[in-house]
Amino acid sequence: MELTFWGVRGGMPAPGAATQRFGGNSPCIELRAASHLVIFDAGTGLRDLGRDLMARSPVSGDLLFSHTNFNRICGLPFFAAAFHPGNAFGFWCGHRPEEGSIKEVLTRLMTDPVFPVPIDIFNASLAFHDYPAGEAFTLGEGIAVSSLPISCGLSGTAYRLEHAGRSLGHACAVQMPADPSALKALVAGCDTLIMSLIEDEVPDADRVLAEFARDAGVGRLIVTDHAPGADDDSLERREAAMMAIFAPTVLAREGHSYAV
Repeated sequence: MELTFWGVRGGMPAPGAATQRFGGNSPCIELRAASHLVIFDAGTGLRDLGRDLMARSPVSGDLLFSHTNFNRICGLPFFAAAFHPGNAFGFWCGHRPEEGSIKEVLTRLMTDPVFPVPIDIFNASLAFHDYPAGEAFTLGEGIAVSSLPISCGLSGTAYRLEHAGRSLGHACAVQMPADPSALKALVAGCDTLIMSLIEDEVPDADRVLAEFARDAGVGRLIVTDHAPGADDDSLERREAAMMAIFAPTVLAREGHSYAV
């Protein structure tokens, strides 16, 4: 499996000279497992991923939402690959937002006056899947998915994906529980763990995150959802400090790919 980060910024996009090395787009991660495509979140990074996918069309894949804050859905109206009639995508949401199903949430996003073009403009085949976080399911190419409800300031979902003997954990914008045993069990022993904490709500968040990854026995920690105000120099210092606690740690950089 191979990861590519198309958006690494939490809260809101932060383009500019101070974020060029790490990137300013909001969350979007591409996972390739054999010939199957899995996308985590639909932040502004989805725009660049969609343009890249147009060169590969026809393509099919699945988009897993960690939660439905605006920062993780705002790239969808600009997802070029969804306009291609030969493409097919499934949208998966492990929590039911108070506003309704994942289809209702995305439809409302693309409704005037918020956005002038309705979701029906998409020509790709779309399927919408609401399921209770905690269930397991299988995606194309035999990708086994386990899920867990988490708190991220609202309801959210953490994931574990397994394919061909490799494993990936994804737990982002986590409000670390007093007892993290269930989350630790979900990601235990993963070859790669992608994770972020809501830093304002966790004292000494970087130490907590690095120690969590170490104690969970993961092969590597990739930290994402960098604060909008964090410039490249501060992120490099943060990365070095986390590596001192758990050496196989890297802060995600937009455009970089990593083998799982």
